[in-house]
Amino acid sequence: MARNRYNEDEAIKYKFNKSSLRKVLWYVKPYKKTVVTMTVLMAVMSFVALLPPMLNTFILDYVATGKGGLGLSALALGVVIVGLVAVAVYSDTVFTYFRTLFMTKTGHSIVHDMRFKAFERLQKFAFDYFDNRPNGKILARLTSYLDEMADVFANSFVLLIVDMLRIVIILIWLFVIDFRLALIILAAVVPMSFVVMLLRTVLTRRHRVFRNKRSNRTAFIAENIQGHGVVKAFNRIDKNTAISSELNDEVRKSWDKVIRVNELHMPVMDGFFYIGLAVVYVVVLFMATGTLGIGSLTLGKVIGFISYMGMISGPLNEITSIFQQLSRATSNLESVFDIIETEPTVKDRDGAEELLPVEGNVLFDHVYFSYDNSRMILEDVSFEIPAGRSIALVGPTGAGKSTVVNLLSRFYDLNAGRILIDGQDIAGVTLYSLRKQVGVMMQDSFIFSGTIIENIRYGKPDATDEACIEAARRVHADAFIESLPDGYYTETIEQGAKLSTGERQLISFARVILTDPKILILDEATASIDTHTEALIKEALDVILAGRTSFVIAHRLSTIQKSDCIFYIANKGIAEAGTHAQLMEKRGYYYKLVMSGHKELAKDPAAQPAPQPVPQPAAAAEIEKLREVV
Repeated sequence: MARNRYNEDEAIKYKFNKSSLRKVLWYVKPYKKTVVTMTVLMAVMSFVALLPPMLNTFILDYVATGKGGLGLSALALGVVIVGLVAVAVYSDTVFTYFRTLFMTKTGHSIVHDMRFKAFERLQKFAFDYFDNRPNGKILARLTSYLDEMADVFANSFVLLIVDMLRIVIILIWLFVIDFRLALIILAAVVPMSFVVMLLRTVLTRRHRVFRNKRSNRTAFIAENIQGHGVVKAFNRIDKNTAISSELNDEVRKSWDKVIRVNELHMPVMDGFFYIGLAVVYVVVLFMATGTLGIGSLTLGKVIGFISYMGMISGPLNEITSIFQQLSRATSNLESVFDIIETEPTVKDRDGAEELLPVEGNVLFDHVYFSYDNSRMILEDVSFEIPAGRSIALVGPTGAGKSTVVNLLSRFYDLNAGRILIDGQDIAGVTLYSLRKQVGVMMQDSFIFSGTIIENIRYGKPDATDEACIEAARRVHADAFIESLPDGYYTETIEQGAKLSTGERQLISFARVILTDPKILILDEATASIDTHTEALIKEALDVILAGRTSFVIAHRLSTIQKSDCIFYIANKGIAEAGTHAQLMEKRGYYYKLVMSGHKELAKDPAAQPAPQPVPQPAAAAEIEKLREVV
């Protein structure tokens, strides 16, 4: 399996485009009433905020000159204008407060919905998705990337619309005052807009690189936190610090490249704006001296025009800032939508049915499987296990022992062949109903934060406390649990850091037994258990496995010998199958395993003695022969 490591940039398949914008608007849709209301009100307030320069024109041309206007004396007109200015300023201040309040809430609500959708999709992904990505990179997408989106949804989108509207209104006023001067401003704004859009395109690419480098750093930090014990045990502190320094340098350098483009926005904006302003002053000077003819351009209109020119720089600068935010946002959205838009490789098929209550008959029929299509792990594997039988899987690392049981739980889908439980093809049943009847106990006994009893109840949320305690008693976990300060209600932290390996595994055993599966998979579940705990588990196994079909991956000879049949997995299939006595008599792979101290064989199966394998069944008659063995 090709895994994207912390020092490798992610290849994001999803690229933000016009269709992406429609998908973003889908998350805005539930809050459209608030967004539309705020947008309309902001547009109105933007118009109100543009009144003072126009009112100043009236003051200079009609009040200061004593002419009066609009049927009012100069004094009365002055009082009305001052009142209108006060109302405009005060209403803008009040509205800004409520706009910030409502839009911030809306922005965080939109991010909440996107995070929920991404997490929901993440829960549905098969093992292959997590096989190929460091946990830290996945974590960054659902946390920091989305956190940065809240402000964009809260302000940027609405402000972008309103600022564009303000620019249009200002340009209209400029044309009303004097179309000749307005054309000069327009000549500066249009090329400036093209340059800003070009900068935004470059900025988006550089933000994408920065995002990858930051994601790599997060993945490395998360990996070192999880493996802190190994880091210290193998004296990797200095080496890992050096790697961290290199990753930080990559983040810093990529951010420097972002800043170089990002900080060009304001000089570009100011450059075009002040050039346009200078040309306007020159033209006004010529008009005032009679060279071009001043026409109806009064002193008040000149002051009003210059005031509006100053006001147009505000929304232009704000749009530039918003474009900078959107460049970062689109880069982050690519990673988030890469999760949301990725289809799980293993999912319920159309028309999938519930798996009926099973007895536990398992049939592998010509199964082929590869993790990445470059190398087959299992090739033409066929066998049948009657209900209630116990099968031990042994063999070298990487031969496919865990693969066999992972396929039975449909954590991965087959390349070819079928797996049937009680005659029902597991590919045609719902994942929920399948995993409800196939219990899995892995070597990595993950304990979640919460209480002991909540961890036992994890697979069956509606279970009573009494049922949880009974499950713990059956696997002999009750003794150590009751010795804890708060017994079953003792708080645990992530991964059960304050519990021993054996204690964590006993809790996991209780968790599996509580669900009462008809098929039970123990994937090296007793590999790290201490001698005392192993003795407890041995006593419980007879009870746990009774009446269940079980697949046990183990290296302890005592566990293997109790099985009804032993499969030695090698050479892309079952190299040997039989009871302990039968396989010892054959003196093949299994015999060598036992004689070497029943430790795991070397990784190279070719170095082992010539086997006397049970032929891989390829037809119903041969499957029946293997069935007789078990």
